[in-house]
Amino acid sequence: MLRIPLAFCLAIALPAHADCVTADSLATGVTFKREDGHTGIIRAAGKMFEIDYATNSNGIWRDKRLSRLGIYDSEWQSTPTNENYVGGGPGGDFSYKFSGKPPLPKADTTWATTVSERKSLEAGLQSGPVITRSSYKVTYSYLPTKTAKLSGCSYTIQPVEAHFTNKNTDLTRRFIYFPDLGFGLETRVIDRKGDASRELGLTSLTPKG
Repeated sequence: MLRIPLAFCLAIALPAHADCVTADSLATGVTFKREDGHTGIIRAAGKMFEIDYATNSNGIWRDKRLSRLGIYDSEWQSTPTNENYVGGGPGGDFSYKFSGKPPLPKADTTWATTVSERKSLEAGLQSGPVITRSSYKVTYSYLPTKTAKLSGCSYTIQPVEAHFTNKNTDLTRRFIYFPDLGFGLETRVIDRKGDASRELGLTSLTPKG
């Protein structure tokens, strides 16, 4: 009688399931999709993360960021069609500096800081890009953790809300931070003085194949 190894029998008997993201997945990248239909990827870049929120836009929509933990953006490249950044407007290349060291999210705490923004916008001038500077008072609120399922896998998640204000801005950006994985992704923008409000909830999360 043909003998089939027990390990093989168990392997074919187990139901198929999705590959789940781990902290090690960040070396090659983690792909995701949001409610707006755009797909993206996040990958480790030294002590920071590189995030592309629009990998399926064929260059029409540009939304690339260099970010600490995925929630403290330090650089942002945005097309004129993407108004979903801190101050709204026609797009451009941005850099941000924080007063103080951004902390690891800790549930039921807040962190207040000032964020300085430098915007570079190509305007077709011989003198080069137009440079403008702004600053924002920002309060980060780190909410309690809970469990959520994405792409068939369960993860501990922690909502983080960053409220940006100055004389022209009253805007809240919401992120979902994954404490066990060490990164977060933006999932909502509420713009109280403009039209940049958007629902950007995550609908999938998988290791890059």
